[in-house]
Amino acid sequence: MNDFDDALRDDGLEDFFAAARANPPQVSADLQARVLADAEAHMPKAARQPWLHALWQLLGGAAGLSGLATAAAVGVWVGVAPPEGMPDLAGQFVSGTWTAETLDTGEADTGTELGGFGWDMEES
Repeated sequence: MNDFDDALRDDGLEDFFAAARANPPQVSADLQARVLADAEAHMPKAARQPWLHALWQLLGGAAGLSGLATAAAVGVWVGVAPPEGMPDLAGQFVSGTWTAETLDTGEADTGTELGGFGWDMEES
């Protein structure tokens, strides 16, 4: 052991820390109120806005929301009434004719693959 290890084991400093932990400093209610009022005065205005306005800004305002609505409408449109080259998955699901097609490629290594949205028939 050296002198440094003996200094670490000295409890003299620990007595001061214990006394400080026994009596923590108290902040007066007046000081705390003034600090919080000052902090609120320095906050940006966006932080005090209602959550709906913050969501509006997050989505990009009118331009962002109109693009989001357009993309959603096109997605529903293509899902319900797909173009001629795509299979009608929504119609199959509603009518109950939904099946998972399997396609045998003839190669022993790959085995059986699931057909993906009918596009595998065009690749043959």
